[in-house]
Amino acid sequence: MTSPVTNGTACYNLDNDRLYWTPAERLGPVDYAEARKAGFSWWGGSAAFVAVWTPDREDHLLRHVAEITHEADPDDPQARVLRFAGYAAAAVGRSNERVAAAMQGLPPMGEPVKYGHHSAKRHLRALERSDQNMRAAVEEGRKAEYWKDRAQGTERRARQQSDPDVVRRRIAELEKRRRQQDRTLAREGLSEAGRNWATRWHEHLTLRIAFEEGRLADLAPAPFAPLTSYKKGDVVAHQRWGKCQVLNVGRVNLKLAQLEGATKGWTWSAPPYEVQPWLPSGSDYPQPSLPPVDKS
Repeated sequence: MTSPVTNGTACYNLDNDRLYWTPAERLGPVDYAEARKAGFSWWGGSAAFVAVWTPDREDHLLRHVAEITHEADPDDPQARVLRFAGYAAAAVGRSNERVAAAMQGLPPMGEPVKYGHHSAKRHLRALERSDQNMRAAVEEGRKAEYWKDRAQGTERRARQQSDPDVVRRRIAELEKRRRQQDRTLAREGLSEAGRNWATRWHEHLTLRIAFEEGRLADLAPAPFAPLTSYKKGDVVAHQRWGKCQVLNVGRVNLKLAQLEGATKGWTWSAPPYEVQPWLPSGSDYPQPSLPPVDKS
């Protein structure tokens, strides 16, 4: 008896409650349509079909793979933030180069084309090159904004994962959903299929709650100054972004402008436990430094 044919590998990410399926070979039209119908989307960066966990989606994967492994955190949000920031910085550099190239070879002071003169063809070619370079500069500027938004979005999501209040609210929501499954399982006349469905959800939510409670137990930030200790214009040391300046003090977070590094000038929102007052060089407090940007 031959073993069933499987297509690739699959894992469940406890950190973001998503299923990841990496097929060993390209899906045919039918399998692709079924995956989309089941709720999977192709994530090019992860090279996988991804969907939030449900019993149906788990069953769909188990028809294609031998098993679904569990991983606590196969992704590295900080590495992605730095990678996206590197892409943005590179796009800004290319845009600046294109703008400089657009200015080269043009007649000074906006001199008009002298049609009929021997310089006309050269002048027209220079204008065409300038136009092409300016269009390319605008496109690179759009790419820079796109990657900047991706970096900041990833940073926000990563911070939410490590915010104790956010984790507590997530646990409360998961417990509420588990109580709903408790009521379903206690219902009289529940069919066997309905009981199996509710049991799987109950077990899954119990797993999620245990994971989030473990995350909450690990979140023990060092003593930090409250928001009221800072004011606009203060220079602080952020644990990820290095030397920053306070732009605004909100009710929950500080708005910071980064003063050094590849993403100098970018603005970030940070809770107070991620910053320390910036101290002169040689002080006892170790100033953080930006890790090198991975542009791979």
